[in-house]
Amino acid sequence: MKVIMIIILLVHNLWAQNKSPFKIDIRPRVINDAKVLINVEIINNVGRPLDYLEGFLSEFSKDELIDEKRMVLLYSYEPPLQTGYSTTKTVKLGLRSEYLSTYKFNISKIKFVGDSRVFSWHQNAGFIRID
Repeated sequence: MKVIMIIILLVHNLWAQNKSPFKIDIRPRVINDAKVLINVEIINNVGRPLDYLEGFLSEFSKDELIDEKRMVLLYSYEPPLQTGYSTTKTVKLGLRSEYLSTYKFNISKIKFVGDSRVFSWHQNAGFIRID
């Protein structure tokens, strides 16, 4: 009986784990040793279609912030981003040194279809209503 209870508890814990609402993939590509093209791809796992998606692409070198660019990945006039689908945008930056910097994308504004509220999302805090 104890074994069955332990198995049920383990299965419940595996199923109860939260799936991240967004999968963010950043792929830098060096072109002609002079510029860097950075592809930012976001997959929507929220369960609701998105109407607007904006964020900031941060460039780091040895854990020091070098630059930050605002990126709008999905405008309100574009078709909504459905659950399970992705959107990709590219930013061109100059190559600053012989060593490739590291990049991180932070989501700053999200609007859902049919909802006038604006949210932000953080991987530790979750969704935060900002307007």
